[in-house]
Amino acid sequence: MDTPRPSPRTNRTRRVQAVARLSTEHEQLTNDAAALNYGLERVKGTLASAQELIGKLREENDRWGSQMRDLEQQQARLPLSILMAASFMTYLGGAPEDTRLAVAAEWSARFELPDFRFLTLMSSETERLTWKAQGLPGDDLSAENAIVILHSRQFPLIIDPSTQATEWLKRNLAAREQAVEVTTQQDAKFLQKLELSVRFGKTLVIQEVDSIEALMLPLLRRDLVRQGPRWVVQIGEKLIDFNENFRLFLITRNPLIELPPDARPLVAEVNFSVTRSGLEGQLLGVTIQHERPKLEVEKSELLRKVKPPPPPPPP
Repeated sequence: MDTPRPSPRTNRTRRVQAVARLSTEHEQLTNDAAALNYGLERVKGTLASAQELIGKLREENDRWGSQMRDLEQQQARLPLSILMAASFMTYLGGAPEDTRLAVAAEWSARFELPDFRFLTLMSSETERLTWKAQGLPGDDLSAENAIVILHSRQFPLIIDPSTQATEWLKRNLAAREQAVEVTTQQDAKFLQKLELSVRFGKTLVIQEVDSIEALMLPLLRRDLVRQGPRWVVQIGEKLIDFNENFRLFLITRNPLIELPPDARPLVAEVNFSVTRSGLEGQLLGVTIQHERPKLEVEKSELLRKVKPPPPPPPP
């Protein structure tokens, strides 16, 4: 029995359905191919980014490795560097700038520390900018003196003929919110102010110092005596409780002040007398401020953005 042949209409319907199915499959395959191509492009982009990152990390690793080697070398030289810095603060605070440079160069050659620089070792750029904003002259000599004043274990004797350092010191202490008492040895209440400052841990600034009073020598030597839980020091005929927060600054405008032999080793002499190189540095700063005021604005912006360093611990 013969199978009936489909009608032309049926064949046409089947062909239309086949074409529709093939079109749908083609569209699906095209979408899949587009998705795969998009995914491939994303993978290529990710791979390129990863390769770029690996390259940068390799460069960063090399930089870190170089920094680590430098830090290891600096760490190995640190004891000698600190020894030189301590020697600088002890022996060169009262010396003029040319003497400081010559002696520091001799020490550097002897200890094989060609890159030693007192300023960069003992202070940061932020600190020096802050000091300058507070009124300290911008030359290296003044910055070195500021380091000695703020970090010396001995009480500093500041030789300040121009009084610029004195004004800077007052602003610096005010910024640290320390209780400051300003007096002179000629003040009728000088002894009382001295005793109260020692007892309550104030910061005492003695101006117009022409000599070191004998009654202050035990204090300068820190001749502390233990009485039960307290430390006391003799001032004149009294034993005064000694507060470890007490700080003392002696200031004179006399560049030729003469100290007795028993008093000179007890203070850290800091000389702000103007030298030729120091004056050149100050004039250079004034010239830049006048000729390039934009730099001064940028410096002020930098000071506002950078967090100020913590104050050094009291000596």
